[in-house]
Amino acid sequence: MSALIIWMLRWGHVVGGAIWVGGYALLAFVIVPLMAHARNDALQQIAIGAVRLLTYTGMATICFGILLITRTRGFANLIGSEWGALVITSAVCAVALLGIGDGALRPALRSIAAGGDARPARRYALIGFAITVLAVGLMTRTLYAR
Repeated sequence: MSALIIWMLRWGHVVGGAIWVGGYALLAFVIVPLMAHARNDALQQIAIGAVRLLTYTGMATICFGILLITRTRGFANLIGSEWGALVITSAVCAVALLGIGDGALRPALRSIAAGGDARPARRYALIGFAITVLAVGLMTRTLYAR
């Protein structure tokens, strides 16, 4: 039963992470460039909804990760090990992504809809995408870390 629970937690963590990475990629490479060329309400609603989805997915990914820590190596191993350093660095990336999405990207998307410049939104979406890719790389290494 324990193996099944760990598998389900890992599955939720990986699926949440995939949606998070894919959402930032979609925003950076498709939605924001479209908003820069064709400003319409439907596209703005899709963009704002995508950022909101990223926030909820990100929180779910973090929660699955915390539960996964409790079921695998435990919080005691976070300090003083390569695994702990990777997990803590990934957690910092996750918190930064939540801040970028809600604190920077969402207002920048609203600014585009109001006739503003699309460059800040594109920049925030690209930064978010880069951080998600970094976090995936870090999390991939945690499986083999000591």
